[in-house]
Amino acid sequence: MKLVSRTLTGLACAAALTFGLPAQAAEKVNIGIVTAPNFVHTIAALKFKEELDKALPGKYEIVVHHSAALGSETQVLQQLQLGTVQMSVCTTGPVEAFVPEIKALEMPFLFSSYEASDKVLDGPIGQDLLKRFDKVGLVGMHFLDNGFRNVTNSKRAVSGPDDLKGLKIRTMESPTHLAIWRAIGANPTPMAWPITTQLQQGVLDGQENPISVISAGKLNEAGQKYLTMTRHVYSALVFVGSKAFMDKLPTADRKAFMDASTVASIAGRRYVRDNEASQLAALKTAGMQVVDAPDLSAFRAKTESVYASLSGDTKKIVDEIRKTVK
Repeated sequence: MKLVSRTLTGLACAAALTFGLPAQAAEKVNIGIVTAPNFVHTIAALKFKEELDKALPGKYEIVVHHSAALGSETQVLQQLQLGTVQMSVCTTGPVEAFVPEIKALEMPFLFSSYEASDKVLDGPIGQDLLKRFDKVGLVGMHFLDNGFRNVTNSKRAVSGPDDLKGLKIRTMESPTHLAIWRAIGANPTPMAWPITTQLQQGVLDGQENPISVISAGKLNEAGQKYLTMTRHVYSALVFVGSKAFMDKLPTADRKAFMDASTVASIAGRRYVRDNEASQLAALKTAGMQVVDAPDLSAFRAKTESVYASLSGDTKKIVDEIRKTVK
């Protein structure tokens, strides 16, 4: 009887110790984003969080830092390399400083439709580009959409390249985008997002971005009176991971991260495409003057010189893209 009593007492103590242990804390995953919550970047990141929470409940605490809380996209990419930030959803323009071949996607008038971009990004070319992130301490996870870029300004309606001469146009921090706008004849000014204050103060005359960004950023309220539907560059976004972080994940967890980024990317593409027409209509209703049919042949002719500067792997990738989408 004493033996039974001692055994029960021991079990009770063990149970008390077990239940008294604190639950293992979820590992924090910081996602750095430069845009506000109503932009597709953040919407996709929150979808990623939702999917990962379903796959690995309670194991990771996903924290989305929006509105450039962790710095510019270039700064966030540097933090990813160091492992101090774990993930980002960023535009591919600034990635050029880390993965030079990514500029193949930024070439002017290379893509004519979303179907064409999907064919490239979801195929061998896109997978090859994502693998190149590994060499610089990053993990390319999946591509999604920002949309096709269009130019806005506060000065005048723009029907062709000559109408942009001398205008201070904000571009991403990307040599390729600077080259495009120099070729057009504008005065490109590289600047990290957000740029609302600079537009309002007249530091910039204009900028170029997809309709989703122009709408979410309410750039019409920042003095951008004129919008021209140039669709000059297809602007991809990409889920990027820190290689230092991703390499430490258990195999099953890493797969869950990659799978969640895929689902979130597809949702992000759908969001941009489904809302583009209504966002453009709303901008027109709000008073933005829209040139729907600019002289695209003139813009193409002006920007053809950007292709002449290509060499090496980037030129090969562009050639492959052109074969794929022809």
